[in-house]
Amino acid sequence: MTEATEPDKTQVYLVPVAHLELADEPEYVHLSLYSWNERTDAWLTQTGICGRSTTQGALPEGTEVTCPGCLKWRPAYDQTVAGHNHRRELESEARRQQAMAEDTTENGAWHTVWLESKWRWITSRMTTPQREYAADCVAAYSRYLATCDGELERDEPEGLRWWRADQ
Repeated sequence: MTEATEPDKTQVYLVPVAHLELADEPEYVHLSLYSWNERTDAWLTQTGICGRSTTQGALPEGTEVTCPGCLKWRPAYDQTVAGHNHRRELESEARRQQAMAEDTTENGAWHTVWLESKWRWITSRMTTPQREYAADCVAAYSRYLATCDGELERDEPEGLRWWRADQ
């Protein structure tokens, strides 16, 4: 992570942080986990990896870490953070691959029918298996669009499977 590049919000970083400004607190520079918090829409640091409370916010990259406890735990945290970030990258790639598989001409066509026409009227003239197939195509293309928009938690469109509610 450099100042010129924006950190990846899906990743966790190990960054230098300042000690708490208390009379009895040693003046060490600590290491802390730095991650994006969706609730506050901000980057946050945690306690030092040595367990000491620290000041919120990362110090500039390259700041020397002086806490003996943090230096002791750094190899273990480096390994854990690397593993976490690697898993997140694999998950992201798997979602991207799945989304690309859902970006088909047929799925896009059914999605257009869903958006632009009288879905309930059209599907009421189909058998239930046909309705389910058409809805599956719409849901797949909707997942593809959600991935493109970065909204991975988006559910399938409301009312898509209206016949299930009527049963």
